[in-house]
Amino acid sequence: MDSLWTCLGRLGYLPLSIGPIAAAIVIVACGGSGNTEVEQTVRSLVASYNGKDASGFLDRLTDRAVQDQYGVPRDQATASVAKSIGDPPIELRRLSNTQVSGLTATIDFEHTSGKVVVVEQVAMVKEGDQWKVDGFKNQPVEIPDGVRTIGVEATEFAFKLDGDVKDGDVGFAVHNLGQQEHELVLARIADGAPLENLVMAIAHAGNQAANAPEGVQEIVAFGSYKPGESGNIVFAKALDPGRYGLFCFFPDINDPEQTPHALKGMYTEFSVPG
Repeated sequence: MDSLWTCLGRLGYLPLSIGPIAAAIVIVACGGSGNTEVEQTVRSLVASYNGKDASGFLDRLTDRAVQDQYGVPRDQATASVAKSIGDPPIELRRLSNTQVSGLTATIDFEHTSGKVVVVEQVAMVKEGDQWKVDGFKNQPVEIPDGVRTIGVEATEFAFKLDGDVKDGDVGFAVHNLGQQEHELVLARIADGAPLENLVMAIAHAGNQAANAPEGVQEIVAFGSYKPGESGNIVFAKALDPGRYGLFCFFPDINDPEQTPHALKGMYTEFSVPG
């Protein structure tokens, strides 16, 4: 799956509805001054992101991290970062397992991305007297005990749900059983809007948020999965009652027209009872 920062940029193609940033930040790791400095760097990175401070955000990344995340050198990244930074804001839930070894370190970073819980291992290096983020690696997210697990199988070109959504206290165990990479876009959609019409409208809207179809109320979650890859989607709180659609808009790599998977039938829906 993509890292937090890549996914947040990808999510920008449709409006999001998110809650306020939590006032409290929970820090679990403890140790010497190196640990504290590493943790403070991550907190500062989050603060710069939420404050839409593109320059401050990039200052906390190494050149390699900038190139890996944005595909361009630092001097070309500022403009693109400034367009998407801070939307949606993220809540830092926990920092843990800080490991410092000389001029390198790692730390586990649990946070929200919109309404979804994400865990990443952050690699750090010390440049001069400043710790900087050198890379992100997604970590497995466990569906908590007591939360109903709904299996989602992705194939060419369909989603199959394994389990009944009886309320909003659910998590999704996604498995890509297909031969192509698939994405899962979970959107809350309006009652009564024909799903096939929404699929066409979303596909035509592309990455233009201003052109998002009226029937799409919010994007709740996003994830991409390579062939054979699996992953869990865990929500920071129970899903609100309503109607939800699952979509994959990745292009069919075997189709000369590069038709989005959703236009070949890769979508489905479910409802959360009120």
